[in-house]
Amino acid sequence: MDRAKANRLVKDILWVVLIAGGVLGVLRFAFGLGASTAMLDSMPWGWWKIFNMVAGAALATSGFVVAAIIYIFKADRYRKVARLSVLVGFLGYGSSLLALGFDVGLPHRGWHPVFMWNPHSFLFEVFWCVSLYWSITALELIPLVSERFPFPKFTHLMHEVMLPFVVLGVTLSTMHHSSLGSLFMAAPTRLHPLWHSMWIPPEFLVSAMGGGLATIILVYLGLTWLTGRDRDMHVLGGLAKWSAIMLGLFAVIRVVDFTLHDKWTFLFGPDITWESYVFGVEFVLQAIVPVLLFATPQGRRSVQALILGGGSAFAGLTANRLNTGITGFVTSSQEVYLPMVSELLVSFAILAGAGLLFLVLVERFNILEEPGQRRGDGVELKPIWSRDEAEAYFKPELIRAAKIAVLVAPITIFAFQGRGASPYTPLEQPVYTSILADDEMRAELRIDADRDGDAVLFPHLKHQQWFEDRKGIEAEQTCVECHHLSVPEDENTTCRACHADMELTTPMFVMARHEERFKKPEDREKFLSYDLDDPEQNFMACFDCHDESMEGLAGYADKGFTHEAPGFREAMHGNCLTCHRREETEEEKSDAMSLGNCYGCHDWAEAVADMEPKPDASQLWRDGRELYLEGELDRAEELYLKARALEPESPAVLYQLGVLYRVTGRSEEAAEVFRQAAQVEDHKDAVRAREALDRLEAELPVPEDVEPELGEAG
Repeated sequence: MDRAKANRLVKDILWVVLIAGGVLGVLRFAFGLGASTAMLDSMPWGWWKIFNMVAGAALATSGFVVAAIIYIFKADRYRKVARLSVLVGFLGYGSSLLALGFDVGLPHRGWHPVFMWNPHSFLFEVFWCVSLYWSITALELIPLVSERFPFPKFTHLMHEVMLPFVVLGVTLSTMHHSSLGSLFMAAPTRLHPLWHSMWIPPEFLVSAMGGGLATIILVYLGLTWLTGRDRDMHVLGGLAKWSAIMLGLFAVIRVVDFTLHDKWTFLFGPDITWESYVFGVEFVLQAIVPVLLFATPQGRRSVQALILGGGSAFAGLTANRLNTGITGFVTSSQEVYLPMVSELLVSFAILAGAGLLFLVLVERFNILEEPGQRRGDGVELKPIWSRDEAEAYFKPELIRAAKIAVLVAPITIFAFQGRGASPYTPLEQPVYTSILADDEMRAELRIDADRDGDAVLFPHLKHQQWFEDRKGIEAEQTCVECHHLSVPEDENTTCRACHADMELTTPMFVMARHEERFKKPEDREKFLSYDLDDPEQNFMACFDCHDESMEGLAGYADKGFTHEAPGFREAMHGNCLTCHRREETEEEKSDAMSLGNCYGCHDWAEAVADMEPKPDASQLWRDGRELYLEGELDRAEELYLKARALEPESPAVLYQLGVLYRVTGRSEEAAEVFRQAAQVEDHKDAVRAREALDRLEAELPVPEDVEPELGEAG
């Protein structure tokens, strides 16, 4: 294909993707994440965050790696790709930050980390490092753009002061890649062992360096083909060699990690699962194929080998990040997340926009050449950018983009009107019999509206007594305090009668049922004259007929009324929490177990226990030894026994406990634990236990004033 036609086709495709994804991006902010994504509560990190941010930042690493090669290792021959690497880093990191704006639930709070610091958070460090590094790439790009404007002194100054910023950029990029990996260290029980490791930070950093260099090789090859420029195979071969070194180091780290932490069973049995095959394909693409192709001089001199190796490393690095952030969580979450087409289009639209800007800068500025060098594409650029040049370049491009938008935008809205281009509607979750009584007197009720087994115990009788004692309400009048509204001719209507869905609003008023109940035509006309969307008129429309037959309706005279009943969950929380928080004292409000907080009603004892730090046997017996030395023998024994329950065969725990038993005169119990501790081989505390046992059996008691030696952790 003719290069000019290929260039035009590439731009048209990018415009189509950008416009289609741009439309869906606007609708994402209009209708929310629920309408435009398939993200789940159990897997809230979706395609935008993992692909655009975690993988995108890794693929754009060439900027800092090439800078490190040039400035740290003094390899000046790579200056030919320095400008291109800076541009790729700027656009790659900029795309990642832009994608976060679509991904986060409250993007208008994106400024919070700037002023509200949380230095203990990995995400806080990632935010600052990525933002600052992108700012540095922007600074590095400024002189490349200003070269074509009449600011020679400014351009010269920027070149002169750039070295400290380059060093800072290398430092920041090193930090945030390791921090991105550290994020996943916090999920040891959720992330599959094939991807979870305490070695994730160095693995992320080294793999990003190798994959980033492979990416710049692909970009360079594609760009030279598209623009007809000559390729410098010597530079490409050197980049491939550095990439092979980094990816080879990554492979070594992975192998050592798997060996030390006994993970080979997940690849070669007996713990093989479907994740094993996914991991195998990822590792072959990410490390094995590119290292084999880039390791030999013949491979580094072959364009086909460079394309195949670079493409493999690109795909493998992307797969690694997607598997670490999404695939590895599938089994533990027991749900499968598949991004919607609208998610993918928004993601690719961001990249398409970056691609168009990339082509503009490559075509109209000196990215592959230094100023004054002959351009390989035959384009003659004047030293100074002129208005005529800008108009000649941008005007036809924007006109063509407008024509594409007229065609693509309505098609996108029509194609995605079911999902992605329309408001999100939660799935129907009908409410079953909402209240279950545990006894005939209904003293205690169980509220489990969706029958998921997560019930709330409601002390029905205690609530009645509370209203009688605290509010002075007669017993027969207490019901209306909770049953705030009943259907006509009924008392204490169940919640489900109106709040019939867990999340969706449901209408209490059905016109078809009322048509035949109007006794006079003027009654019907009067009813129809009311605007039911207005709370006050809605109240009057009901009150005209049901002033006496609807228990609780009169209470809405001042605040109005709507016949659209909120979802059951919202109704329960609104009715219960409003009263609880109004009645509780200031001291109760600060209590996590008060009725105004979640734990007050929901039995989350197991969840709370899971959140509490688990006791450590080693720390328990060490704390117990401190108490022993202070003479607190009862408390010391309590901690020793807790440590023994966690590690019943630990010689350190058993030895300390035996000493305490012997000192307190319980020789038989001391002999028993000494004997058990002595059975362990090659342990200092086992040796001490055998010596103590020998003295005990020879009736040579251990002196009471001798402190037990600090042994090894069991």
